[in-house]
Amino acid sequence: MTDRRDDGMRTCLMYAQDSKGMGHIVRSVTIARHILAAFPKTVAYLATESPIAGDFPLPDRCDYVKLPMRLSLNGGFAPDPEELEARDRFRGVRSRILQEVALGLSPDLVLVDHEPLGRKGEFRDGLFALKEQSPETKFVFGLRDIMDGVERTRTMWEQLGVYDALENLYDGIAVYGSRDLFDVAKAYAIPPSVRPKLHYCGFVIREPPRGDPTAIRREHRLPAEGPLVVATVGGGSDGFPVLDATLDAVAKLQKERPNLNAILVTGPLMPSGFQDRLRARAPRRCRVISRADNFQLMAAADAIVSMGGYNSVCEALSLGRPLVIVPRATHKIEQQIRAETLAARGLAQWVHPKELDGARLAEALRWALARDPDAHGRLVRSLIPSFDGAARLTEYLARWLRPLEDRERTPLEIPPLAEGSA
Repeated sequence: MTDRRDDGMRTCLMYAQDSKGMGHIVRSVTIARHILAAFPKTVAYLATESPIAGDFPLPDRCDYVKLPMRLSLNGGFAPDPEELEARDRFRGVRSRILQEVALGLSPDLVLVDHEPLGRKGEFRDGLFALKEQSPETKFVFGLRDIMDGVERTRTMWEQLGVYDALENLYDGIAVYGSRDLFDVAKAYAIPPSVRPKLHYCGFVIREPPRGDPTAIRREHRLPAEGPLVVATVGGGSDGFPVLDATLDAVAKLQKERPNLNAILVTGPLMPSGFQDRLRARAPRRCRVISRADNFQLMAAADAIVSMGGYNSVCEALSLGRPLVIVPRATHKIEQQIRAETLAARGLAQWVHPKELDGARLAEALRWALARDPDAHGRLVRSLIPSFDGAARLTEYLARWLRPLEDRERTPLEIPPLAEGSA
């Protein structure tokens, strides 16, 4: 500890729960890149359960702490009571690993993504043990704008002790969103004593893609002419119904627009049998692929179909592309809230997963394909002026990561958001 601090090195421990999707790990790697580029004497460790963490190369001075997943023969569907009990025991294993890692690294900064105490509270003991051992460590909660339904989130936070943690553990709360679109303090009943810790950073996305749309079409063996629909479902573990309906919608629309093209990305976690079924019935001028740089594909698209995940939606918005959202069909309604919020402002259309079929999706895609690209882009910018949340977050964290002898130097030149910090 003494040697590390004397040589000016700073250690950042990041936590990103992500057992099925890709959103949290992609966002966390993006943030790590910005932090480490801005602070050459900082190292970072990213703790995650993600089964595909290795698919995302890390920047220099960064490493994964891979948390084990509970493996199951039934693939995780309809777990019985014994399986649920086993999962709880396994969560205890991850909890102990997290505590050992936190105490062993004794980091200068802990940045926790999305779940303030870890998935179902698995990081709680580690966080509070670290605070007791290392009072100088700073703790920041990275709050994705929409967690879940308001009442459900409030109840869960009460049960897990999140409000106490926001009051007594965390030094800062970085909100990855816009207060104009979603006021987290109001939605989640954050106490007045905690609200000064809130700092709206804006939306966090990866670096915008570079590439020639014509070359992208050529790479995927699609014609150069005609509009392009790109459909993505994140990791893809539960994305088959969305892509299945997209194929029906594309086939219907091709009767009206014979030159319509489409690329469907299944994601690496979609079962291979489902991927094969999609490929077998793909209409002409339509490609089904398992992996791609979705952001790059979106940049070549005229319209986008996506589930309502934070990363996919923010990337589509940042490009100014008309978006059709089919929220994930689970007990959590975070994606539905995001879809409703954007649709109410004319930025997207959405289809409820219980009403999903080719006809409804085709109707929504007609809206997207009929939008004037320039006018739609201007509308996005009028509501969301920038998507530089990672840079703004890095400047926010600078107060703790900047070496002690440099803390009085001129801050990074990033102006505050118009909405301010609280």
